Amino acid sequence: MKIYTMPISQPARALSWACACEGTPVEEVQIMPGKDTRSEDYKKQGAIFAVPRLEEDGFILNESHAIMAYLGDRFNWKLYPKEPRTRARVHQYMNWHHQNTRRITIALFAPVMRPDMQIPQPTIDMWMKEIKITLQTIERWLSESTWLCGSEPTVADLSCYCEVGQCLDKYTGLFAVNDIDLSAYPKIQQWLVACEGLPGYEKSHTALKQLGPTIRRKAEKLKSKL
Repeated sequence: MKIYTMPISQPARALSWACACEGTPVEEVQIMPGKDTRSEDYKKQGAIFAVPRLEEDGFILNESHAIMAYLGDRFNWKLYPKEPRTRARVHQYMNWHHQNTRRITIALFAPVMRPDMQIPQPTIDMWMKEIKITLQTIERWLSESTWLCGSEPTVADLSCYCEVGQCLDKYTGLFAVNDIDLSAYPKIQQWLVACEGLPGYEKSHTALKQLGPTIRRKAEKLKSKL
């Protein structure tokens, strides 16, 4: 079972973390989004030209949430609980994620690391304004339960952390560079620390730690030009 991945990619990092946390053996094949994902071989293999991608005996599956749901069912992951209401909350987060938490990355991270995406500045500005609302929603969920979907961590927490946690000073400092203050979100701050205590965290975040200072310098330079 192979996973095509890139550890700087947030969805790919979440998937790698989940596999490590659950002890699910996978062969990780590192490729470059926007380059290797556009090769003819990669495009022939599947219709979605992105990472992460799962390959297993001819079965091809893209999208981190879909892959985590598949592996969660197949290997009975604790991170993908079967209790109906808890799972419903996980799915609620997975659907909400793409137009909310994911936009933190599109607004702050992508302009620095993926200029090839050519995201229009008005779009970036619009999504910047939505970050506060996204953080407020996450804070509310964490005020109602210890983790995003209940009393135990799930794949929703890992997916969310990979978008939010990368912006901390310990990594890239993207929140600070963009004048976003997390002090107004005490539950998020507690949750971030709790996430970092989960198995697989260190392994899945090594590359981000190494590249973090470079990302911050690029972000500060880009900010100064605006």
